[in-house]
Amino acid sequence: MKKPTFVAALFILTASVFSADTGDRHVEKAGGFSFCPPKSWDMKEIPGLKYRIAFGPASDGFAPNINVVDESFSGSLSDYVKGNREALERMFKGFKNLGESEFKTDFGPKGVRLITESEQQGQKLRQTFFFFDGKGGRKLVATCSALAENGAKLDETFAASLKTFAIEK
Repeated sequence: MKKPTFVAALFILTASVFSADTGDRHVEKAGGFSFCPPKSWDMKEIPGLKYRIAFGPASDGFAPNINVVDESFSGSLSDYVKGNREALERMFKGFKNLGESEFKTDFGPKGVRLITESEQQGQKLRQTFFFFDGKGGRKLVATCSALAENGAKLDETFAASLKTFAIEK
């Protein structure tokens, strides 16, 4: 059996990225990461936040979004995820863990995906957290938020966008 050539492998990788219906790559140089937000979503700077946030079209007074934060943590990624899961359970009313699984991007980073529902500021939200090891002992968390009522419909959109997540050199 013939092995795939570099060009064929590149085509397969490129096809998977573009078939995901993602937009242009957004690079956060200070954070050392990049990803492609969903096509037609806006990247906006929010005062007080370190990185720009991807916002989708608003519905019922809420715009689905992808927000990335980083934090220094010297332990393992699994310990970091466990600590965050426990904090979320204590912090949010009506917290439900809808599932946790390993997650691999198309660009190398392996991480953990945690899907939750909870009530926040009077709204029931579905949030998917993608946890990754960053540079220099930092952990990166991409939080994808949507209203819970139709949030499952955005699961594929969020996953496709985060499949493009990369740690920048």
